[in-house]
Amino acid sequence: MEEPITILRIFDFDETIAHTESETRVKAPDGSMATLRDQKEFEEYMNAAAAKERINAFDAVDSLIEAGYQIDLSDFSIVKEPEEITIVTDIMKEFPPDSKTYIITARRGRSLGPIMDYLDEIGVDSSRVRPIATQGESKGDVIATMLSQKILPNGKSNITKIEYFEDSVKNIEDVLEKVCNNPDLNDVKPAEFELIIKQVTHNGHAYIFNDIEC
Repeated sequence: MEEPITILRIFDFDETIAHTESETRVKAPDGSMATLRDQKEFEEYMNAAAAKERINAFDAVDSLIEAGYQIDLSDFSIVKEPEEITIVTDIMKEFPPDSKTYIITARRGRSLGPIMDYLDEIGVDSSRVRPIATQGESKGDVIATMLSQKILPNGKSNITKIEYFEDSVKNIEDVLEKVCNNPDLNDVKPAEFELIIKQVTHNGHAYIFNDIEC
């Protein structure tokens, strides 16, 4: 029987589904303090700290903690003062019959319950959404695994299209590398395979999409 699911719809949460007032508070081993107010500030600080400590990891949080950094991610265990990003959620509320819908968030696992509760609050049927918390690890690796999980008798994946909604440049570049430019997936990608990335950006007045294709 032909596999009915051909599309994966994958949504980031923070600054994609909702803007929240979540902050990361950091105390470095030298006693300096920093409050990181958004994804850009978080990535810049962590990249600089990782370079200083000579840490080479996709996500340096755990290694920096081991190096003596106190990193308070408690705001990300809840959904703090959310503002719905409707250009994304209007799409998310529709569930095409040939698709599966996921949230893949870099948050820790304990945040998934509050995220799913928030989806219900804004009118997204959370029972039709599968949540995954990567805890900061590579989303590209997760999505590449999804693509190669179900192989049809012809040797190709059942997935012909992945739609990925994300704000983070770092995560987008990782997904492009691991899915679009990964020679290990060439044999399982159907000839008609598409990776369509909708980068969510704020232009100072509204949220908009920047379209990126594989």
